[in-house]
Amino acid sequence: MHIYADVEIIGLKQAKKLAKMLIDTGATFTVLPQDILEEIGAMRIPVQPIEIELGDGRRIRAELYAVGLKLGDRTGGTIVVSFKEAKPVIGVRTLEDLGLKPNPVTGKLEEERPPGVAYYYLLK
Repeated sequence: MHIYADVEIIGLKQAKKLAKMLIDTGATFTVLPQDILEEIGAMRIPVQPIEIELGDGRRIRAELYAVGLKLGDRTGGTIVVSFKEAKPVIGVRTLEDLGLKPNPVTGKLEEERPPGVAYYYLLK
């Protein structure tokens, strides 16, 4: 079963709504095409492109960006990647950032924690 969600991507210039983005629990990062990131004014993270492995086994270089993302009633910051011919998907890092998890039985996203709450562990 595939899970899809309507999202709003928020940059420095503007926000853009994207309908029915695939929630991909096999993807670490959220993936967005370069033209969308440029349109909204996403902030490029000033590091060298990172190497990622695609679902078909290819290894490619991808640029990192910081964006705001609204999914349902949750809004927060997240990291996205972009590369040539990128297809939009929501990855598990974004779900974690927003405190959401997919329910494969219902095909919906569920809250994993209250909105605006992040959990951190103190190491002693």
